[in-house]
Amino acid sequence: MNESYATKSNLWNNNTFKIVLIAILIAGLAALALVGVKRLMPSSTDIKAFVSPRIMTVKDSLFYSDSSAFANEYRWFFGDGTQSFSASGFHKYTKAGNYTVQLNINNKYADTFFITVKDTVHIIPVQDSIISIDAPDTAMQYETMSVRAKGGSGSTQYRWQFGESVYVDAKEAFVQYAYKTPGTYTILLYTDINEYPARHQITILAGFQPHTDSLMSIDDMYKKYEADFKSHLQQIADGQDFNTNYYYLIHKYLCNNEKAPIKINDTKVNDFNSYCLGLQFDKGVIIQSVKLSADPGMDCMKSVEVKQGKIE
Repeated sequence: MNESYATKSNLWNNNTFKIVLIAILIAGLAALALVGVKRLMPSSTDIKAFVSPRIMTVKDSLFYSDSSAFANEYRWFFGDGTQSFSASGFHKYTKAGNYTVQLNINNKYADTFFITVKDTVHIIPVQDSIISIDAPDTAMQYETMSVRAKGGSGSTQYRWQFGESVYVDAKEAFVQYAYKTPGTYTILLYTDINEYPARHQITILAGFQPHTDSLMSIDDMYKKYEADFKSHLQQIADGQDFNTNYYYLIHKYLCNNEKAPIKINDTKVNDFNSYCLGLQFDKGVIIQSVKLSADPGMDCMKSVEVKQGKIE
C-alpha cells in the first residue's frame, strides 16, 4: 500500500509540473502574439511624440520629435500655415497667439498638442525715450510745413499745440501745419511717456497775401511784389547767395512750388528751379522786368514772366 501510494504521488507531482510548465509556455506565447499584433495593428495611443516648450515666446524655438516604432511617414502641422515632413526638428513662430500642433503618422494616426506663444518684452533704452521736435526754425505765413516727433520710442499718443490758439491742433506723430499770422511761436508736443512737453521755437515771416493789404491798390501791390521778385532774381544772376534768394522767392511767392512755370522773353519756358539754377551760371544777365500772375484765391503766384538781357 505505501509503495503504491508513493508511486502515484510521484506521478501526480510530475504531471503537475508539466501542466504548470505548459501553462507558462502558453501564456508566454500569448503575450508574444499580443505584442506582434500590437506592432502590426497600432493605434493613436501608441504614438510616442512630444513638443517642447508648450509655453514660449516669439524668440524661442519649438522642438518636435516622434519615436513611434511603427511610423514610416510624418506630417507635422504647426497651426500657422507651415508643415514639416521630418520625424523631428525645430520650428519658430513669428506672431504671438495660441496654436494647435498636429502630428499625422502614416496618413492614419494623429496626435495633438497645444502651444501658447507670447510676445517678448521690449525694453526701450531711456535715451531713446527722449522726444524732440523736428521742424524748421523759420517759415512763411500760409506755408504748409512738415513737423514730426523725433525719438520718443514707446509713445503712442501725441498732442501738438502750435501756439496760435490754446487748443490741441493735431494728434499724430507726423503733422503738417500752416501759420496764418506772422510772429514768433513756441511749438509744444505732449506724449504719453513724457512728463513735460518738448518745445521748439519758430519764426513766421509775412508772406504774399495781397487781399489783406487794404491800404494799397491791387496794381500798386503787384508793382511792389514784382519789384521785390526782380530784385532777388538779379541777386541770383549776380552770383550772390543762391539759397537765401531762391528760397525767399519760393516761400513768399510760389507756395513752395519749385516747378512753377516761368516764361523768359516771351519765347522760352522753364520750371522755376531749372531757371534759377541756370541763371546763377549765366554771366552778365540783367533782369529787365518781372510780371507775376496769382492763382484764383490769390494765395500764391501760379506763374512768372521775365524779360532779361545781357551786358554788351
